Amino acid sequence: MKTLFRCDATADTGFGHLSRCIALAEAFALSDVESVFVGMFDPAARDQLGEAGFECAGLSAPLGSKAARDELGGRDADCIVLDSYRADADYLAQLDALGSALVVIDDFRALHAYPCDAILNFTWEAPSLGYPEGPALLLGPNYLLTRRKLVETRVRSMTRARKGRVRKLLVAVGGSDPKGITARLLRVLGTIAGDVQVRTISAEPEKLAPGLAAFADGSEALPRQPDLSEQLLWADAAITGGGLIKYEAAFMGLPAAAIAQNEGQDGETQDFAAAGLVYDLGLADKVSDGDLAKLLECFLTDDTLRERMAGRMKDAFVPDPSARAARAILKATGPRNDR
Repeated sequence: MKTLFRCDATADTGFGHLSRCIALAEAFALSDVESVFVGMFDPAARDQLGEAGFECAGLSAPLGSKAARDELGGRDADCIVLDSYRADADYLAQLDALGSALVVIDDFRALHAYPCDAILNFTWEAPSLGYPEGPALLLGPNYLLTRRKLVETRVRSMTRARKGRVRKLLVAVGGSDPKGITARLLRVLGTIAGDVQVRTISAEPEKLAPGLAAFADGSEALPRQPDLSEQLLWADAAITGGGLIKYEAAFMGLPAAAIAQNEGQDGETQDFAAAGLVYDLGLADKVSDGDLAKLLECFLTDDTLRERMAGRMKDAFVPDPSARAARAILKATGPRNDR
């Protein structure tokens, strides 16, 4: 069986779509499914795919355009997995008409129709979003798309005690940080957590390195990582963006505070926080530095809060949600009978 993943990974689109697609492709490989990635990828994204062992083919046209659809339709595949906020219902229908099974990775149930074989939405509130009947619905965190290395290191992370002072703090907003949120976090943290060792993950680590002088020896700015398993295992706590990384931290049992980059992330982070799985720092565009400092100080000093959060995380996920998702997709996208 061969699957085409249609996603993009650029500074404009971000890298969360690619990361979760790679996680699913890795899980497909457990069932001997071949995966090929097709989309607009910047050099770092191509490197990430190469390190993961997957073939990628670049497209020159943006998702949703006729040229991009025709390029995709010319490739033989049993299944197409689509992951993009830029796809509308018409584009889904065009892909669906190509004859391959179609799987949509979704977040917000933003479309009026979903002409496809299966919908995967692993967000906490997904089961309540009212998806239409027809496609197989794989909803909620039991289908979280996690990289193999996260699955393999999770047990070690879960056994770590989360009581006590935060000495090692990971700051990972996301693969793309157009609003400079990481630099802002470092400025605020420097006023309240100068004794903490900090690691940042960024596409431009050299720009963040000077700001780390305010923190404990050993603090460092790292480039984008192929996966975050080792960094999440290293940290006592994390500050993340409002996207995929906050889910990865929760899966690892690592207490995290999340700052949303946009309104979609903000609403979804609020739901995740209500479930006790993240500490909500609010929307970056609306929270002031003063309020952000107060929220961060509360998160970093309240070890009872973090310990309670870690306990909640242990019960929120199955041990291998990516493999569960892959098996469910393979079942749903068997021979396309009359739909």
